Amino acid sequence: MKKECPSCAMMIDKKAGTCPICQYEFPVKAQSKIPLIALVLVIIFLISLLF
Repeated sequence: MKKECPSCAMMIDKKAGTCPICQYEFPVKAQSKIPLIALVLVIIFLISLLF
């Protein structure tokens, strides 16, 4: 699979973090913390029902 470099428009490997042609660095996607926060809130809610 390939992706297009936004700087030089070359097609490069989708897993590449840096373009080998122009050295453009692709931003790292941050993982969303929403599922973790939702799980913690559900656990707190369930514990509060027990007491």
